[in-house]
Amino acid sequence: MTEILVLCPFGLDPGLLSKAVELSGGDVRILVPGQDARAAAAFGAGKIHTLDQTDLSDEAAFAVWLSEKTARWGSRIILAPATVRMRNLMPMVAWLRGAGLTADCTALRMEEDRLIQTRPAFGNSLMADIRSLSEIQMATVRPGTFRAVERPNPQAVIQAESWTPGGAVIQRAFTEFTQGKPLSQADIIVAGGMGVGSREGFRKLELLAAKLGAGLGASRTAVDAGFAPYRCQVGMTGVTVCPRVYLAVGISGAVQHLAGMSGSEKVIAINSDPKAPIFDYADYGIVGDWEEIVDSLLKEEDL
Repeated sequence: MTEILVLCPFGLDPGLLSKAVELSGGDVRILVPGQDARAAAAFGAGKIHTLDQTDLSDEAAFAVWLSEKTARWGSRIILAPATVRMRNLMPMVAWLRGAGLTADCTALRMEEDRLIQTRPAFGNSLMADIRSLSEIQMATVRPGTFRAVERPNPQAVIQAESWTPGGAVIQRAFTEFTQGKPLSQADIIVAGGMGVGSREGFRKLELLAAKLGAGLGASRTAVDAGFAPYRCQVGMTGVTVCPRVYLAVGISGAVQHLAGMSGSEKVIAINSDPKAPIFDYADYGIVGDWEEIVDSLLKEEDL
């Protein structure tokens, strides 16, 4: 099998690492902060490089450092999570390495020694399979796309790396998302669609999500209608999620939305229309008035 390199210098993405282990047959090299080294070994990485200096006062210089390191390590397939920082860095690394890069992938598979990268195309009207023609194959993957699977590697080798930041560009601030756990990391998600009908309706879903310790999701049409903010949008043009439980309230089940939550372990649908497509995908379905059902759930003391 071909070695796969996973670049996570700002924090481990267990789902992406798990997929790399699956695709490579266990031959994975990874770059993570030192604090994530043990977790990387627990999820199957064999060669672990740690980097505790992540000052991006000069992003271009860090891209050069990554380019030189990846060339030295020799991996022909390089993956990274499609976070804000890695979306900025990976195109620069790809240019320096003369490599093809596919951004925001939602699926990956191997055909012999070539990586097939799948992502939405043509205004999200279809899913495109992309094969890089370059020797080095690179891709970024939406966080939350793949489920994390523990595969402890007791033979993992850990090596510390270092680099010296500097340059003319000064980073004044980088504000982390502070509104709770990111939706892509939620174990339970309560999501609403146009069937919820209003912003006031979404406030009830927010109460239910808070009671369940869940994240709040929404369909694109609900976001477009102003019922929920964009950060809640699940689907091809939003966040990709794979929770243990996905509660879809008033969601019809459009293909674009299903593509963003297809990794959910269990799907529960509540809809007044018994012919809604979401029921074809759900593990459990409830036909009825969503508001009455949610009100009854809010009254339950054992949830």
